[in-house]
Amino acid sequence: QVLVLPYKIINRELYLIILKRNDMDVWQWIAGGVEENETIRDAALREAKEEIGIQDENFVLIELDSKCSIPKFYFKDMEAWPKDLYVITEHAFAIKLDAKSEIAISDEHCAHELINYKELVNFKTWDSNRTAAWELYCRLLNKGFISR
Repeated sequence: QVLVLPYKIINRELYLIILKRNDMDVWQWIAGGVEENETIRDAALREAKEEIGIQDENFVLIELDSKCSIPKFYFKDMEAWPKDLYVITEHAFAIKLDAKSEIAISDEHCAHELINYKELVNFKTWDSNRTAAWELYCRLLNKGFISR
């Protein structure tokens, strides 16, 4: 499983594009599974293209340290999986979008918003999404790309 945080830096502040799921009352980043013969990194790029419609191949993709375990019962096709598979590891990435990047969300989502990192507290989302956003914020702050 991959989690991808689309972000922009505007006036030295971190902005994130958050998506509202169609099938539950929760906001999240881009998420999806790794397909057969696909690397985790390739899955992150493919999911970003599918879920927010990015086309440019030159995006900067940052692999984050954040990982989490998700119980398999959250996945629709879990019945086809091995009985002794209980959790799925989610690998987090961030993808930097430029100021001109247009967002075209997939049918998996019903809305999206560009939010300042500090506004994330106002959204109902998964702990893994909050952790990955915090890590990205700290990384960008430590490298001097954003300010507090």
